[in-house]
Amino acid sequence: MLEIQNLKAGYDKKVIVEVPQFNLLPGEHCLILGASGSGKTTLLSTVSGLLSPIAGDIVLDSNNYNDLYGAAMDEFRGRHIGIIYQTLHMVSALTVLDNLLLAQYAAGLPQDKKKAVHLLEHLGIADKKADKPETLSQGQQQRVAIARATINNPKIIVGDEPTSALDDNACETVMGLLLQLASSSNACLVIATHDQRIKRHFHKQITLGGAQ
Repeated sequence: MLEIQNLKAGYDKKVIVEVPQFNLLPGEHCLILGASGSGKTTLLSTVSGLLSPIAGDIVLDSNNYNDLYGAAMDEFRGRHIGIIYQTLHMVSALTVLDNLLLAQYAAGLPQDKKKAVHLLEHLGIADKKADKPETLSQGQQQRVAIARATINNPKIIVGDEPTSALDDNACETVMGLLLQLASSSNACLVIATHDQRIKRHFHKQITLGGAQ
């Protein structure tokens, strides 16, 4: 379960966004909506453990983020939080497959090549496992990003505008894959976006105000 209580999030002690109370049960999904500058990315970064809360609590699977520091937070994030960024963040010198194995290694988990290849097969890009990330098309890169975010069976998968740059067909494909992979591990899916096309896939929403 993801629990948020009296959260104030931002940078350098400047509060950008506040969430008084919010809960997600395992397998539930949430859309974070709002105009540019409303704090979507700030909230997502805080839920992802990349930013520490200025005040309040975020608890994931009985672990309070305020009790996790430095390497402990990094390991917790690697094992329990899958992140899909707006742009592909991969080690360019490594192949697609090696980038997935690196995600397992960084989380302190065994490197399971068979599992990584199976996931790439499920996403329809197993033939790209020996390629470098920058040689892939945008749609292929997005699938690799999904693979890396889900390789460790996280409790929560978060995405920052994962569909906004995609055409309608690719948008539906990516959303279908995300929902399917989240369902297979009973993970929560939290997406921050201004892409109105995907609203119908989410029963819970957080709508943030204008620029702070």
